[in-house]
Amino acid sequence: MDRTRLSNLFQTLEKLLGHRPSRRDPEEVQQLRFTTTKILQFVSSQEKTHRDAVLKHSEYLDSLVTILEVAEDVAVTQNVVYILAELIGKTASGKKAGTLVSNGATQGLFAALTGEWKETQPNEELLLSIHHLLAKLGPKDRKFGVKARLSQALPVTLGLLRNHTSSTRVLQAVLPVLKLYSNNAVNASYLGKNGAVSYLFRVITSCGKKHLSMLKLTLDSLVLLVKSKSNSARAIGHGGVPMLLNMFSDWHRGDSKNRHIALRKAVLNVLKHITNLKSGRHAFIQADGIRILYSACQESINCRDLEQVIFISSLIMRKCFPKNRLPVASIRSVLTCPLPESDFHIPEFMMLNDGGDNGSENSSLDNDDDISSDDDTEASKLQTEMEDPIRRHQLLQEIYDELAAEQVPEFGAELPYERSAEDLSLSYDKFFPEMFEFEIQEEEEEDLTLSRNFYTSSGLMSGLPRHSFSETALEELIHQMPRSSRHSLHSLRRTSELCDSFNNLQMGQGRDTESGADVASYSSSSSRLLNRPTAVEPRLTAGASDNSSEDSASAVNVRTGASVFRLDISPPRASKCGPTLRAKSASKGGRQKASKGSKQQSQGGRKGKGKPSGKPNAREVLELDLEWNNTAPLSITRMTTPSELNASDEFLDSAGSEYMVEEGTAFDGPEIYSDMACRTKSVGRFNKLAYPELHGCKPVPYGEPLFEKKFGIQRQKIFEDIDRMINPDQLLDKVVYDLDTIVRLAGSMYSTHYSNLKNMDEQRLQRREDIGAHLMFNAQFESGNLRKAIQVRQYEYDLFLNPDINTNHHHQWFYFEISNMEVGRQYRFNISNCEKLNSQFNYGMQPVMYSVKEALQGRPHWLRVGSEICYYKNHFTRSSQVTGGQKGKTYYTATFTITFKHERDICYIAYHFPYTYTMLQTHLIKWENTYDQSSIYFKNQVLTETISGNAVPLLTITAYPLSNNREGIEQFRNRPYIFLSSRVHPGESNSSWVMKGTIQFLLSNAPMAQTLREMYVFKIVPMLNPDGVINGNHRCSLVAEDLNRRWLVPCPKLHPTIYHTRGLLQYLKMVNKVPVVYCDYHGHSRRKNVFLYGCSPSMSWQTEDLDNPAMLAGKVEDTGYKTLPKLLASAPAFSLNNCSFMVEKSKEATARVVVWRQVGIVRSYTMESTYCGCDQGPYRGLHIGTRELEEMGRKFCEALIKVRSRHAVSSDTNSQQDVSGTIATGQRGSELGAIGGDVHLVSSSSSTSSSSYHRVQSDEEEDDEEEEDNPCEEVGEEIGEG
Repeated sequence: MDRTRLSNLFQTLEKLLGHRPSRRDPEEVQQLRFTTTKILQFVSSQEKTHRDAVLKHSEYLDSLVTILEVAEDVAVTQNVVYILAELIGKTASGKKAGTLVSNGATQGLFAALTGEWKETQPNEELLLSIHHLLAKLGPKDRKFGVKARLSQALPVTLGLLRNHTSSTRVLQAVLPVLKLYSNNAVNASYLGKNGAVSYLFRVITSCGKKHLSMLKLTLDSLVLLVKSKSNSARAIGHGGVPMLLNMFSDWHRGDSKNRHIALRKAVLNVLKHITNLKSGRHAFIQADGIRILYSACQESINCRDLEQVIFISSLIMRKCFPKNRLPVASIRSVLTCPLPESDFHIPEFMMLNDGGDNGSENSSLDNDDDISSDDDTEASKLQTEMEDPIRRHQLLQEIYDELAAEQVPEFGAELPYERSAEDLSLSYDKFFPEMFEFEIQEEEEEDLTLSRNFYTSSGLMSGLPRHSFSETALEELIHQMPRSSRHSLHSLRRTSELCDSFNNLQMGQGRDTESGADVASYSSSSSRLLNRPTAVEPRLTAGASDNSSEDSASAVNVRTGASVFRLDISPPRASKCGPTLRAKSASKGGRQKASKGSKQQSQGGRKGKGKPSGKPNAREVLELDLEWNNTAPLSITRMTTPSELNASDEFLDSAGSEYMVEEGTAFDGPEIYSDMACRTKSVGRFNKLAYPELHGCKPVPYGEPLFEKKFGIQRQKIFEDIDRMINPDQLLDKVVYDLDTIVRLAGSMYSTHYSNLKNMDEQRLQRREDIGAHLMFNAQFESGNLRKAIQVRQYEYDLFLNPDINTNHHHQWFYFEISNMEVGRQYRFNISNCEKLNSQFNYGMQPVMYSVKEALQGRPHWLRVGSEICYYKNHFTRSSQVTGGQKGKTYYTATFTITFKHERDICYIAYHFPYTYTMLQTHLIKWENTYDQSSIYFKNQVLTETISGNAVPLLTITAYPLSNNREGIEQFRNRPYIFLSSRVHPGESNSSWVMKGTIQFLLSNAPMAQTLREMYVFKIVPMLNPDGVINGNHRCSLVAEDLNRRWLVPCPKLHPTIYHTRGLLQYLKMVNKVPVVYCDYHGHSRRKNVFLYGCSPSMSWQTEDLDNPAMLAGKVEDTGYKTLPKLLASAPAFSLNNCSFMVEKSKEATARVVVWRQVGIVRSYTMESTYCGCDQGPYRGLHIGTRELEEMGRKFCEALIKVRSRHAVSSDTNSQQDVSGTIATGQRGSELGAIGGDVHLVSSSSSTSSSSYHRVQSDEEEDDEEEEDNPCEEVGEEIGEG
């Protein structure tokens, strides 16, 4: 019955609305009043179903909205407004409000509001009722502000506010709607222009402390309005800053129970926006705002309820902190280096770039392999053209043509990166000696006869009963042996002849024993036999045994009867790992003796017991030849070859476990390091050799946990800095180290020619001189970086870093010495000119320290040290020259506190574990003198020289051919290449430690290393930027350019290391030996773990990326690039989830992408190693150290074995048609060569979905917002790592 009545009423209403004369007669108006009154009574009843019935019928709501739009009678409009208010309810249910909004109630109310406002005497009650209803509907209407502006409702609300700034009844209705209006920026601007800001300040004054809800609404509206700079200026002009500060002080003192924290936060939020303006900051300082907020924060520092109040206060204080320039003579580097003139150098703006940073905060952002260098600026007018590779090539060619027209003498008719085959061959043939050294010897058919004759004639079987081995059995045994072992037996035959010669020598049969001619003859003949170098280190091997058994036979010399070696003839022991190497290794003592002293090695022999070094006996000579043949001393147990390698992880793990990591990096003595340091050429003058590199260091024998930062420590440090400004008279401001002054006083003598390459640290520790009540600093040594040190308090120092040579930015790497400390004191160090937006110092990372006293006590370790560590924005402004023209940017501070254990110690502090250029050269000498020259093919060549004249080493590592016959040499020549490089960014010392682990493993005697050498030829450039490393740069070379952005068009004069490394890769492509893997080792400063960047066409910035080697015929993507990351996932420090395969436009000039596109290597990677630690895996929660970094280098090698072995396994089970089908794609043509099936088969066996890998956001895309608007960047500890 009720619903029928309701339906009848709305039908009547519709009839009345259907007749729309220009002006309704009084009778129709009366009927509208009556009908709407009845509907209002109906919905006002206690039954909820009545209201719900109206909301469910959209036609009913349409009728009510139509009345609001067309009604001319106040009573009718008032009734409809009350009806809508009843429908929505007092609590403003979101669902009900949404229903009304969707049926146009907002537009209807705005129409009624503006219509009534136009009346001569508007009905104030109706206006307020409409505002009450709009306040409930507004939060559910996303277009509320736009509708209000279009319907001209803003002047109505603003007029009510202007006329009733003291009326509580009006303000309660108007302020909520004004707050909703202000959410729209255009509305806020309109309201500000029409006096809303001044009206709100009048409301604040009238409210006092009585009407708190209205005061809160007023402040919230003001917060939204002053987001506009023009409104902030109006608030400043109105005297709002002192008023707000006084209000904050009153509430801080009066609200002792913290019941009105929201009011204080609202006041601070208004001040936060106002102080975005320079005039606002000036007004804030004039009103003594810093002292007011600082005092309030100090009083409530321990109150957790006021955390947000303190947080906002700190933002405001830091923003208003007086900005100062860095206390240095110039923002440019103290040192400069003259550069060679180059008639051809591709301008920087020609390099591809995202163009998104505009030179802002990214001036020194370290995105490790893949960071956007600020040097990659570009001309905006060429941006569109440069996006097209064809057009880019044309532009480069045009530049070159202009240079060629000027008759530039050093270039031909092609672009530098399009080098001719003749040029490549002339330049790089010498760097591939492995391709030309070995010749095929046609002696394969004689192997069995020679081996059988050797066994029988040499007396090898003399220890066995005659009936044990018949001729047939012996021949059958030899037939069962692999070809590599036959080659060893063939060499034994030659060794037998040499034994005869030396026995004749010892017996005095017409030989000149004093001249040593026989030794030279022996060395020469054996060298010709095996194509080995003649200058090798002979090794005395304790493999022979005096006890015979039924499972072995003694080999004796037929002339002397002396036992020479044993032949193991027992059947191989059962092993689940498959075939294993069973070579009898030398005793520990023998091995140690074999590696001692370069003098003994240069003599070509070693002194035996009671025998002169110049008279080797037959046993020594025989064992020397045996080691050359990788028998050490002899085992004819079957050796595993790459084609026979079992791919099971059990075999790989068990084989790898035999390799013991070398403990520490201590050298045989500091003399070698000192000698190599004398050959190192720097830009400036060094006054010492750093003790840690000179005497070596060892990794700590335990894991170092990440630092757990105490809550609030960042805020505490910020307040301490604010206290400096408030109380400047309490500061010392004493300069205790200034590199600018040192260089200025030294003048032209501050060069590498005047370096003092000694270390007197141990002598200094013995002296007890009083040299002042402050720390002593020094960074004038290799890789050192510290520009200035200022003592600001007794135990606090501000430190400023030197930018990269010839630049004005890139501040991150630091390495310096400190001394004259007091024991037990807490020293605070502030690295005050950092440039990155955030740092791992906020998330558990600690700097490293080396103590000389600890080293003298037997603990030569780099340790993670420091407490109260954090990273935050400071008050030193950055020059617009650094920020690309933007003003107002500031530097950041990395602060840490150290308590020293020893009085007057000498300590070295660094950003990360240093690895200098001289360390690399010293390690190379050590490796050259200790590697097994009988089985390892190792070459150390000079690829080129840097601008300063430092040699750039190029390493070649592989195994000697398994035999000298055709099959052995062809297998050797067909070995695929692995190309590795490292340290293109000088500050990424972690990459050098990973590379050290890689090289050390490849030169080790581990079975897995031998297998790896027999599978691949490794070409390694361990340090791409020696000049930057030597001079303590963080990112650039001496050219002031990021070399990892110069791979597209490197200049041979300015970027020689990149030019020639790229040339090596082009050479390999030319000779159809494209490497299987290219990996460039890097460090990453803003992420944890170790991970890879790869290249995927499907993740490229180009929509259809076809210009790459991973696109097969039919546009099918070769996913072989995913194999290596998946295999590395088992490494403790490696994180598969951090890997990314995106190819971004800004990375087109990096090594990874250039090698991928232009050389055609599908597996082209950048391996990023954290400076900090790990957040997953076995090392979760631990810092990464040199041991873990070297382990990562070893694990990388092990993964390469698995990649190859999986291919070998799959190639046996897949049809030849699959392999030929892959090669037939023609995508890479002849580059596939010996690895033609490898990409296809491996990718099929590891078809990991791309969704398994996170598309990690590139570091150059990091948000560039001001930090105060980004709390997560501003205060890391409160928000979390994110």
